[in-house]
Amino acid sequence: MVRTIQKRIIIEKQANIKTLQLAPKLLTLEPKQAIYLNLTGDYQTLDFCSAWNKLWQCVKENKLFSAGIEYIVIYHDDPKVTEADKLRADICLVLLKKAAPKGEIGVKTIEGGKYAMFLYRGSYEHLSAVYDTIHTKWLPESGEKLRNYPCFEKYLNHPNNTAPEKLKTEIYIPIE
Repeated sequence: MVRTIQKRIIIEKQANIKTLQLAPKLLTLEPKQAIYLNLTGDYQTLDFCSAWNKLWQCVKENKLFSAGIEYIVIYHDDPKVTEADKLRADICLVLLKKAAPKGEIGVKTIEGGKYAMFLYRGSYEHLSAVYDTIHTKWLPESGEKLRNYPCFEKYLNHPNNTAPEKLKTEIYIPIE
């Protein structure tokens, strides 16, 4: 039995994203060690807050706190291609101290290598349009080629104490 999945694809207008720097920084990153939780489901409805709280509880219980902890989410799937209930994301805290897996919290290495880093300032609700702009405008014009590793985002401030238009997100696109 063959099942056909019809998915509506929407490419948001590039003009909607005025604060995206289309001249990214090209960086070579060292691998990073992180504790993480894997979440599956629609990116718009996943409980990121609960995941961050569980990770911070692990940091406290295991005395892993140090300066420089980074908030990162690795997105494994494209919501324009993958069914919403099958989307996967790893919610990560990058730590300077060594951690061990415990229960649902795993330990992983975020791959180093060459990345194009875009700084986006604005509401998370426009991130889909940001990715559309990167993949349909910047990537073809840049001559860069994607590397076989997922994109990730690093959050520089927090939506609980930052206005949506002032949120800062670094978007890392792995390139060869």
